[in-house]
Amino acid sequence: MTTRKLGTLARSGRPPREMQNAAAERIIETATVLFAGKGFAGTSMEQVASQCGAGKDTVYRRFPSKVALFEAVVEHAHRRAVARLEDLSPLEGNALERLKALLRELLHINMEPDLIALKRITFSEAVVFEKNAPIPPQPDPIMSRLVDAVGEAQGARMLVDGDADAIASHLIHCMVALPTSVAMLGGKGFDDPRTVDAHFESTWNWLINGVSTRQRS
Repeated sequence: MTTRKLGTLARSGRPPREMQNAAAERIIETATVLFAGKGFAGTSMEQVASQCGAGKDTVYRRFPSKVALFEAVVEHAHRRAVARLEDLSPLEGNALERLKALLRELLHINMEPDLIALKRITFSEAVVFEKNAPIPPQPDPIMSRLVDAVGEAQGARMLVDGDADAIASHLIHCMVALPTSVAMLGGKGFDDPRTVDAHFESTWNWLINGVSTRQRS
């Protein structure tokens, strides 16, 4: 058998894994745009196939349902957020300043329009998903990094002792819950990044310094 025939046979089989991965990536990226712009109900598998240039059978072979595709989109968005944190330049300052910088970055990541749209769909279509919501893989590397930052600040005696996981959960909730909830409900109060930063600074000061006027003994 000639080399040419061997090459022909190789090309006639299944596409290489790299091509399969690239096709899945293209489908997910297209679906992300459609879900974010049209919502879950307004997006169809046929639209995804048409927009990304793949056959409908190809889309269904990789993602057997629209729910499965949406879950893949959420997981992909989470991996993208993790990658963004990993690409950050080393945070400067003492342990408390590094924790503050990390929290600020997490807030801005969570306020990205695509992520807001996906969160809105996740909560509004929870019944469709037959569970509370698609969740990122556990343990979550984003929360793990935040917990580590809290632990470093505690080790430097800049935060009180206590359960670092619980403290990290409260910090991320206080910083992120209000602006993301407003954005998910269509409010415009945090459209300006300067407003987001102002919310962050005031909330950080309240958390670190307290809101009571009583002097601590």
